[in-house]
Amino acid sequence: MRDGCKMLNLKYKIKGLNFYEYWFANSIAKRKTEYFGLYCYRDSYNDVEVKGFVQEKKYTLINDLTQSSDTLFSSFKSNVRNEIRKCEKIEGLEFKIDQSSMEKFLEFYRDFAHAKSLSALQIRSLEKYQTNLYYISSYLEEKLSNMQVYIVDEESGRVRLLHSISNLHEQEDKHKRATIGWINRFLHWKMMLLFKRLGYHTFDWGGYTNNPNSPLAGIDKFKASFGGKTVALYDYYSYLYYWVKILQSKMGS
Repeated sequence: MRDGCKMLNLKYKIKGLNFYEYWFANSIAKRKTEYFGLYCYRDSYNDVEVKGFVQEKKYTLINDLTQSSDTLFSSFKSNVRNEIRKCEKIEGLEFKIDQSSMEKFLEFYRDFAHAKSLSALQIRSLEKYQTNLYYISSYLEEKLSNMQVYIVDEESGRVRLLHSISNLHEQEDKHKRATIGWINRFLHWKMMLLFKRLGYHTFDWGGYTNNPNSPLAGIDKFKASFGGKTVALYDYYSYLYYWVKILQSKMGS
């Protein structure tokens, strides 16, 4: 934690260069030494002008985990509540929560990305979070069906969804496809309950376009069905980090 600022501090190397990421900062440092380095602040609630940094505004949905479990559950859409209840009765459904399933997730993601024609996920994309990730995996009839990954930060009390994938692309049976969708909702609920027990107060859905015409409107609708509140967030990039970010985007990295 720097200068009394609550946030998750990450430092990692790519091709010999040091990158610094500060997640969930409750204030943005104004150090001249950061102007010329590879620094970024992610998912801050603060809307400020910072010399030497590019600001990007975005939106997300958050659920208040300080509410009682009953209140939290009642805020979900009725179909979400019903599907979660159905999962409680599915025979052969098992799930596992841990902080050590990185390799399993990367393997599962490779199959998912191939089916969806997406870029592969680099191991460094997860390694940089060190011990600040939680994984939840579901097994339907002893076969891995869904996985989710969350970033956690004890200092700020925030949890953020990072990835959520399934083997839905492998399913042709309509009932099994529907079941995997139910399980996805069920896992989100289980993680909310876990993080609530662990003392986290904010569950962040990891992004929301806030645009009904967006190609991601379907994902937005899914996230909104859990009754979260729309909030604005801000990312801040040093000029050098921002240039690298654009270059990586063009290269599909």
